[in-house]
This record gives sequence, structure tokens and C-alpha cells, in this order.
Amino acid sequence: MSDSRPEVAFVVQRYGEGITGGSESLARAVAERLASDYRITVFTSCAQDYVTWRNELPAGLERLGGVEVRRFPVARERDLAAFNAFAEPLYGLAGAGGQDVGAGPARRTRADEHEFLRLQGPEVPGLVQALRAERDRFAAFVFFTYLYYPTYWGLAAVRERAALVPTTHDEPPLRFSIYREVFALPCAFGFLTPAEEALVRRRFDVGSRAVVLAGMGVDVPAAPNLEPFRARHGVARPYAIYAGRIDAGKGCAEMLAHHDHYRRSKDDALDLLLIGRLAMKEPRQEGVRYLGFLPEAEKAAALAGAHAVVCPSPFESLSIALLEGLALEVPGLVNARSEVLKEHCLRSGASLFYEDADEYAEALDLLARDASLRGALGASGRRYVETEYRWDVVLDRWRGLIRAAAGGRL
Repeated sequence: MSDSRPEVAFVVQRYGEGITGGSESLARAVAERLASDYRITVFTSCAQDYVTWRNELPAGLERLGGVEVRRFPVARERDLAAFNAFAEPLYGLAGAGGQDVGAGPARRTRADEHEFLRLQGPEVPGLVQALRAERDRFAAFVFFTYLYYPTYWGLAAVRERAALVPTTHDEPPLRFSIYREVFALPCAFGFLTPAEEALVRRRFDVGSRAVVLAGMGVDVPAAPNLEPFRARHGVARPYAIYAGRIDAGKGCAEMLAHHDHYRRSKDDALDLLLIGRLAMKEPRQEGVRYLGFLPEAEKAAALAGAHAVVCPSPFESLSIALLEGLALEVPGLVNARSEVLKEHCLRSGASLFYEDADEYAEALDLLARDASLRGALGASGRRYVETEYRWDVVLDRWRGLIRAAAGGRL
């Protein structure tokens, strides 16, 4: 029997089980849920680790969750120290159009920015060649994350039937001229939040191209059983939780400093539990525990038992962990410097935000002591997720994004 489903390609830098980056998790969750509507092929690298881009997964085809996954080898591993030494001076240089912070005669060249792209990785020329060779096979291409080599070079190869899901946040590379090229290429955009869309519209000319506020779905689970989690990890005291990559670049070092200030200034302070992949030195401070990477069921129990989900990153395009916590009726405590996180707070009425260590301490103390407030915020959070982020609603938006990219080919 012939398969009448239209063929759609997803392009993302990493993909697979145990790969938990935000855009990677989004791509997999959407691909598997749309596999009954489309024959989806994911073009990705052989890397698991975004720091080194080391080839750890076999090149070639894999069938995963009803989706065909094609992996291409990365041409070279990333030397993070060399990359940072090259990139950091570029971040402060004034760019064309005066969009960068800083002044002076120095300017980045296009060659500098292409070298930044190459050194940043993952450099996968075989992936781009395959997109170019098979461009007529697919009705639409959906690219995840604006930042990386596969999107920059891949979009140029298939621009007339491409959608970009940029997962944008305000960071120095967003001011590079090569990313003006990226945002000029697709015929449709999929954004995760209104704040992300507003940021892109401030930076780039979207014009009359199709825009879909696609978002990401969140399952609203039944209340998990907390006791096995507490017993396994010896969790006896009340706690707040951070879930995600534990990385200074995600605001974790600042969060740890704020939490130390909170513990020194408040009686009966909450502990802080950290779950996820460790990408910095393991914290060794009183009242903070690192529990490692947890399976999904155990992660849900850990979130459900918390007094608050802390989201310290100033750079977010959605925050899956915050939405998962809200679905479990756990309020958030988020960094106000992130427009996306602050917008979640204001739209949901389910979280508090902080600007500095003192506000972190006062907000967390309030959440620790006021059970009625936690309950009210939690109920608002669950309603917010059920209204805005149910999978049945979200998938209709993604179908619309694919139709917009495909034009008359679907």
C-alpha cells in the first residue's frame, strides 16, 4: 500500500533519546506527534554533546518514534576554549547598522562571522549537501534554532519552502549580519511565545511572510507519587528546584549565589535541588543538592514536590521546565531579565520574578511560608498550561506552519 502522507523535513543540530536541549526536545516532541500526518525525516548530526559536537551516534538512518532520522558526521569537534577566545571579542564590536553595543572603528567582517559559525559548530557539510540534493522530495522544511551551521547553510539551499523556528533570545550573535541573512530567507516563522515574536520583529524585517505562534505542548499529568522519589534521594526537607542544563550560561552560577544569600538572610530556608545534565563544576554549598539526570517519571515527581521551580536564565525562548512545573501546579520563580519568562509570569498569574539577590530571597521566602499563595499560583499555572499549551491546540498551529512553508505543495 502506498503511503499518501506528504513528506516533510525537520532540520536540527542534535536529535534523539537522552538529548534534552530546548530546541532538540521541541523538534522531537513535535515530529513524533505529527508522524501520523506526515512522513517526517529529521536531518541532524551524529553529535550528542553540544559542547564538543563529538561524533557519538552512528551516521546513516535510524527509525525513532515513527520518524526517520538521518545523521551526518560532524567535520570537526569543537575546541570550546578556542571558540570562546575567537567569539568573545566579536560580541562587543559595532556592527553594520549600529545594532551592537559599543563603538569605535573596529568592525566584524563577514569572514569573521563565517569563521564564528564554523568554530561554533556543528559543521555538517554532508547534511547541507543532502538537503540540496533532495530539495524537491519534500513539501516543506522546518529548521529549528537560528544560531547554528545547519540552519544558516541549509536554509539557503531550500529557502522557498522553508519555515524557521528560531527559538530566539536576546544574545550577542543575534546582532551579527549573517543572522540578518538567516531571518531574510524563510517563507514562514514559528515562534514559541509573543515575547519571542516581538524580539524578532524589533530586530528583523519579517514583512508579509507567514507568522505562526506555534508554541510547544505540555502534558498535564495526574499528581505523581512523591514518596519513591523522596525515599530514593533522601529528600526530607522542603525545597525549590532547578531543572535543565546546569550551566553558568543558563544563569546557574548567579542562582547559586542568590540562593546562598537567601539562606543567610532567612530562617528555615528552602533547600535547592538541581536536576539535569551538569555543564559546570558540581556545586558544593550548604542547602544545595545535585541529583543528576532523572527519568521523566521521577523528574515529574521532583517538580511536583517543590515549593517553586526556579528559572534563572536571562536567555529563554520558552522554558519547558517552567511550563512543566505550572502543569503540576507548582509556581515559578524566574529571572526578570528574560522577557519570555517575565511574560509567562504576567500572562499566567502563576509565578514571581526577581531582579537581584534581595528580590530572589524575598520572593522565595514568600513562596516557602505562604501555602495559600502557592496554591493560588499553582491553580493559575495549571489553567494557563491547559489553555495555551495543550498538545491538541499546539499541533494545529504546527500544521498551519507546515502548510505556510509548503505553499501550494500540500
